[in-house]
Amino acid sequence: FGSSRSSSAIFASCTWGMSWQSQSSYGGGSSKGKGGPSSGGSRGPPPSGAPSRGGSDYGETRGHSSHGSHSGSHGGHGGHSGSHGGSSAPPSGGAPQGTAPPLSVSGCSNRTVANIITGQYSANGTNHGKPVYRKEGSPGNVSVLIYFWDDRDGPGFSGWWFGPKVGGDQVWAYNSAKGSPTPPPSGWKVPWDGPTDESLRLTVGGSSGGAPRPSEGSSGAPMRSARQDEEDRRRREADRQRSVAEQQRRDAENRRRDEEQRRRQKEKDEEAARRAEEMKQKRAEEELRRKEQASALAVRKVIQRVRIATPETYDDLRAELENAQAEHLESMGSQAEKVSQEAEKALQQAQQRIDEINEKRAADEAARIEEERKRKEEAEKVERIMKEVEGEVEKADGKVKEAEETAKVLNGDSEVTPEKMVETADSTEKIVVGCKEVVDAATKAVDEKEEEMGDNEASRKVRRELADLRATLTGGKRTIDKLLASVRTVREKATKKASALKKFEVRKDLFAKTNTTGGGKLSRKDIELFGKSEYNFEVSAEIMEKIMKVLEPITLEKFQRMRGMVAIARSEKQARQKRAEEEEKRKILEEQKLAVTKVADEANELLVSAEAILDKAEVEMKPISRNSEMPADEMKSAATAVEGTIASAEKEMEQASEKLKQVEEECTATEGLKGLEKKLLPRLTDRLGKLKGHAERVSGAAKAALEKAVRKAYAEVEQNRTEAVTSIRGYMSEKGKTGDQLWEDIGKGSAWTLAQFLGFLKELPELKLEADQSEKLFEHIAGESGEIDKLRFLELIRLFYKCIKATVLTEDISIKSKTVRRLDMGEVLEALAGPTKEEGANVQRVRCQAVQDEAIGWVTIAGNQGTPFLEPGGNFYTCVKETVLTDGLSVQDSKTIRRVTKGEVVEVLEFAKKDASVGVKRIKAKAKLDGTTGWITVSGNQGTSFLEPC
Repeated sequence: FGSSRSSSAIFASCTWGMSWQSQSSYGGGSSKGKGGPSSGGSRGPPPSGAPSRGGSDYGETRGHSSHGSHSGSHGGHGGHSGSHGGSSAPPSGGAPQGTAPPLSVSGCSNRTVANIITGQYSANGTNHGKPVYRKEGSPGNVSVLIYFWDDRDGPGFSGWWFGPKVGGDQVWAYNSAKGSPTPPPSGWKVPWDGPTDESLRLTVGGSSGGAPRPSEGSSGAPMRSARQDEEDRRRREADRQRSVAEQQRRDAENRRRDEEQRRRQKEKDEEAARRAEEMKQKRAEEELRRKEQASALAVRKVIQRVRIATPETYDDLRAELENAQAEHLESMGSQAEKVSQEAEKALQQAQQRIDEINEKRAADEAARIEEERKRKEEAEKVERIMKEVEGEVEKADGKVKEAEETAKVLNGDSEVTPEKMVETADSTEKIVVGCKEVVDAATKAVDEKEEEMGDNEASRKVRRELADLRATLTGGKRTIDKLLASVRTVREKATKKASALKKFEVRKDLFAKTNTTGGGKLSRKDIELFGKSEYNFEVSAEIMEKIMKVLEPITLEKFQRMRGMVAIARSEKQARQKRAEEEEKRKILEEQKLAVTKVADEANELLVSAEAILDKAEVEMKPISRNSEMPADEMKSAATAVEGTIASAEKEMEQASEKLKQVEEECTATEGLKGLEKKLLPRLTDRLGKLKGHAERVSGAAKAALEKAVRKAYAEVEQNRTEAVTSIRGYMSEKGKTGDQLWEDIGKGSAWTLAQFLGFLKELPELKLEADQSEKLFEHIAGESGEIDKLRFLELIRLFYKCIKATVLTEDISIKSKTVRRLDMGEVLEALAGPTKEEGANVQRVRCQAVQDEAIGWVTIAGNQGTPFLEPGGNFYTCVKETVLTDGLSVQDSKTIRRVTKGEVVEVLEFAKKDASVGVKRIKAKAKLDGTTGWITVSGNQGTSFLEPC
């Protein structure tokens, strides 16, 4: 309950236990600080006891703006504490100290503050060397104190205060009379930073002004009894004695605390001296130990070099070790014996290691000689086979050239009769077919010879030569195919020419038949008979004269022209008949108008029907668009059904369009109907245009769904292909078979059929495919040929790895075998055999060929602690910039198959080859989106990247 200097309002009512309100501000308290007063507080009723900090509804607060609260040591503060600078706070309810007389407070113009502070006060301890007074009252009421505060917080805070707590934040009044030994009788400011309230008075032992107190001699008021005064005095004396006893207890506690502190300090000093001595001894021991360790370390460094000695360095290192032991023997101290034992053991181990090195060198040399012998034999065998293969290919190439020479006859003498030309074409075709058989036999021989070579270093060196020979045979096959096509074309032309000659003979026979009069010239009678027999047309005299005038005499050469003139005359007669019919039509113009209107109505009915069909198609399309998880077959079937529905609507629209066109044509062509189309067509034409747009949108969605179904079906079969390849590779590893051996076992030397393929898949326990999935997989692999030949099978089981952590390529499966070269992160390897477990190190190893330089060796897939070195992949690239897929390696000479969009993934079929025409590297790849195969540029000659490894 207090007032705020910043507020001009006062509380309307202010009594304990009653409701109250503020007319212009919520807070009735003020805060004392260097920056001036501040008002604030909560709007609820005040709690019982002392007011809270920070402003409340029933007191003023004082304190520095830069501090929180006073502390006992008063080094810096914002408010006071109960004990400060050696003075003691008055205990609650304590008796007066000394003989300080009681006080009476009266007056105060602020009724709110007056209700709190007016009343009787008794001495209750001291603070800062001056008495503290406490207001007498019933228990439970707010505590009100009068106390003094010196200038330790600054002269602005020094003086006498009214508040609920000594040094507390809440205050009600302030007097700056610092020199007064007791609370001044007047000059009090209410609130503490407000104006002086002259009505507030303090009197010793009684009251003056304000509300009158009962006193002796007052009429009608009882006199205060001596017994009550004695009881007050005794109570105050008891409070004083308790306060003195409490002070004595505190002094004794302080002395005991000081003695305890001195005792602990002495113990600390003794402990510090003891530790210093121990530290000195420890440093001496450590120095000695350090010297011993340094000497031992010097000898151990030599021991370490002895352990890794080679036969060439062993003697020198042994002498160096003996010198080092002699030099440091005394300085090693207690470690001398242990180091000597280590030296002896190291010498023994080094000797054993050198023996092993010598033995291994001898074994390696023997193995190298044996390997060299085997390589020589294999090279001789491969050289012999290559000569045989080259002979077969040369023979086939000669046959192809012979066939080309034979085919040149077809482009020779143009005077040859068509029949003779057909005969020549047939004989040439037989020669070309025979040449094709020779080329096919050579191709088969190359396959057999390659299998006879086996898989060894010599055969791998001639792999490119074999590929060139295969390319020669492939070129021969293409040449033969072109020759066969050329032979068939010549035969077809000769046949057509023979047919034309036959037609001429027919026309000649017709002329002879028409020329009844003979002489090789047609008479008028001949022409009349011809018109009736050929065209059912009677040639009039006028037409006859015209023909004879132009063509007479009519010989065989003019027969065809005469025939045309007769036909024209007949057409002109028919035209005259048609004009007569049109004259008749003009008579029924009104009926035509009705007919046109009816056609327009029929077109409208067709458009209504088409709109209903399109709405149905759109409804059918929604589940396809929304269900992205729909199986490919089901999606394709549903999209095809939608396209059928759209086709029905388009048919209706097409019929309507034809009817509208019919209306427009009839109205435009008929003079009497002109202008009618402007009344009938605009609304229907606009409706037709909207329906076409609707149909295009739904059709586009259906086509997109079909494309998605195709891509999804391809993705599904590709997934099945990946699973099948993984299972096949696992089967090969388990059975210890190469791809060539497995293909031979299943196909018995021939291409795999569907039944053989399905039977083989059933032998793979880890592969779980349905029957239809297996059949689709076969079709996907076999393509149009309908069978899986050896090349297709070997291409199918190709497996690539990508190096994800630098490692080494070694010669043999053992990880301790000789290193071929290091493998860098990101390199791509093609698996040749394995994976196979290396029993010694308990790791899986695979025999690979590096793509970048064709280096061959064994690589660890993952270490025995789980560290991965290889992961499947490396043969997939993603398009980072749109480019094109072409049908050949050369950018300039090839044709574009289709565009490859950004983000599309392709599978490498042949790794990077250089296109010399433009100086770029290109790969042969298959698009994962739809299986399209072609060549793609990896990066342009200006550094632009089109593909990056996945």
